Amino acid sequence: MIAALRRRPLYSACNEDSRSELRALAPGRDDTVICIAAGGGRALSLLGTGPRRFLAVDRRESQLHALELKAAALDALSHAQLRAFLGVDADPHRLDAYAQLEPSLSPRARRYWGARQSLVERGVLYAGRLETALARHAAWMRRAGLLVWPRACFAATALDEQRAVLARAAAEIARGERLWRAFFHPVASAIALQDPSFRRSTEGRVGSYLYRRMLDFARRRLLRESALLHLIYHGRYDPDGALPHWITPEGAERARKHLARLELRCASIEEVPARLLRDAPLKWSLSDVSAWMPQHRFHALVTQISAYSIPGSRICWRHLAAQWTPPRVPGLVYDLPLARSLEREDTSVFYTFGVARVDERGTRFSRA
Repeated sequence: MIAALRRRPLYSACNEDSRSELRALAPGRDDTVICIAAGGGRALSLLGTGPRRFLAVDRRESQLHALELKAAALDALSHAQLRAFLGVDADPHRLDAYAQLEPSLSPRARRYWGARQSLVERGVLYAGRLETALARHAAWMRRAGLLVWPRACFAATALDEQRAVLARAAAEIARGERLWRAFFHPVASAIALQDPSFRRSTEGRVGSYLYRRMLDFARRRLLRESALLHLIYHGRYDPDGALPHWITPEGAERARKHLARLELRCASIEEVPARLLRDAPLKWSLSDVSAWMPQHRFHALVTQISAYSIPGSRICWRHLAAQWTPPRVPGLVYDLPLARSLEREDTSVFYTFGVARVDERGTRFSRA
């Protein structure tokens, strides 16, 4: 079973609210953006700002193949066709659309997707191991009657109505936390999801932590505003509801205009800073690297980025369950108010944020 899972990308959907990175980094037309590719949605959302150079990096080549296919679809298809090909809307002819896109893919990406036609046929947004596993387990919990209250919350159209649902479901909510605690046990979830981030939890209490984050969001915001929560609970995005920014008409059009600037690099993010020219501000979108990277490596990465970035550069990262204090680095200024604002407004619910900028004292490295 594990070998079969590894034939898929680890991530295929956009599990983050990319509007947060857009606020945190504010990329400009003279900037270079470096983004961990992951599922590709955050990269395409940031690409839409039109930076001078855009580099998508991932140590898993399969993630770059997923991003390349999405970019090809964005370039060649109308918006309605894009939604259908990705899997947002029903489409019995996805393989015909893929045949149209295939010539524009790199040879390695063509070989990769040519061997995974069934994933294309089902919609590449739902091809990832993480998304598949979450959908399977959410379906099991719904059938078992263990997660009834979110269904009523998704149907709510006003916050007072949703809060009333939560009040009536107090006993069920308490049982749900115990279930999440068991499901997200670091060992069990690492085996089920094949994602190392779940081995780095808050002292084994990651399930309770994530569940309480969801409840806190439900008391402040409508669940239907979160594309990620709908994906987790229903196994799919809501075609009539919230969608990742790059799939919206506005986000797709902006990204389409700048696809020629998209560069893909298969590498660890730690290899990148020393290879970049320091002739423009660098905007670093690190996603949740702290989830799979030991703390000392995460601190070393932030320190290295600061050393190789000119003043005006910015860094943004997310924490899923690893709650680490960032390192004290001369010249690196942390924007805690913005980080807390992003944390509260982000509709992907489960993340905390780090945001920092490089000031004049951060120029202690000079390239030979």
